[in-house]
Amino acid sequence: MKKIVLAVSSSISAYKSCDLSRLFVKAGYDVHVCLTDHAARLVSPLTLEALTGNPVCSNETLWEKRKMGHIALKDGASLFLVAPATANIIGKFAGGIADDLVSTTFLAMTCPVMVAPAMNPGMFAHPAVQENIAKLKGWGVHIVEPDSGPVACGDEGKGRLADVNIIFEAACSAINSK
Repeated sequence: MKKIVLAVSSSISAYKSCDLSRLFVKAGYDVHVCLTDHAARLVSPLTLEALTGNPVCSNETLWEKRKMGHIALKDGASLFLVAPATANIIGKFAGGIADDLVSTTFLAMTCPVMVAPAMNPGMFAHPAVQENIAKLKGWGVHIVEPDSGPVACGDEGKGRLADVNIIFEAACSAINSK
């Protein structure tokens, strides 16, 4: 059974990680979820644990088992998928900042990495975000482009999380092509 590490950052679309988890589990993947602190306010760790059958990792659980959480997550992983990925977490990745479980796990990963951005269209279009995404692409990170349309704040444009089925298909393709 192939292991997927699904990292969830604090976009309003964090709730879609539940649907994504279900798709992976239904397809036979072993899903391990790690949440940023703010993502845990938007989606319940208990819900994700029930859907995946695995404990959810966060900054709070980092040292619970006397094993470095970011190393345990990377071991045996076939894919590190960040969905949704906020401008903040993308910036941390591009800057090599490792100040929480998700960002340290990113730096520890040796398997393919995939990022699905989700943010306000103005934020997504900002040169800093675009430069950070270009940097990640240059490192070989797979980017699942966001959709265009209305977002939670009422603005419209490119920035909302891609459809979970598109993310799922892209992830399966990345795993099977390595």
